[in-house]
Amino acid sequence: MVWPFRRREEPPPPPTDDELATQVDEGLLIVMTGLRLAARNRVVLGALRDRDDYDEDALVAGVRADAADVVAEQRAAIAHIERTRELAARRHGQALHSADFRRRDVAPLERRARIAALLVERLEERVADEAVVRGIVREARRAAMEDMFDSALRIQGLAPSAPDPDRGDRLAALEGELRALALDPAHPDAPRDDA
Repeated sequence: MVWPFRRREEPPPPPTDDELATQVDEGLLIVMTGLRLAARNRVVLGALRDRDDYDEDALVAGVRADAADVVAEQRAAIAHIERTRELAARRHGQALHSADFRRRDVAPLERRARIAALLVERLEERVADEAVVRGIVREARRAAMEDMFDSALRIQGLAPSAPDPDRGDRLAALEGELRALALDPAHPDAPRDDA
């Protein structure tokens, strides 16, 4: 039997970083959420189990260590994808199972490796920013405190059984009033030095 001549199709050009931005943003959102949850758990465990005082610097170091772990995992994944891509480039035919990569899988593997590399870059940029890391820690502390107080109120039977839809507005108003008291010496309720 004679096989007809088949022209090889040129592979599509690799996607640009801008084309991959959505996947990178989504991955970064997932990682940042994980960092925030890990910091929240450290606050809860430190307060309830270990009876430690709140130490923002230790939590910042913890967030950075967690981010370094994610970066190391992503770099290992990139190396694995690259080895897999090199093997796949030499293999023709149909895949026999889901991890049997062939020549047609080279472009998707390159895409995955590039997304992981961009995620590493963006994560390292975010974690290098002191304000971002401290923001993660402060948000984690706030969430942990809300959870602990809510749990304590529920144990004592003092928590409302239904969610309060106006709670956020009242808290924002209270926060604004507290800022006014702390920052505005002309406020009628502000503490006086002459007292």
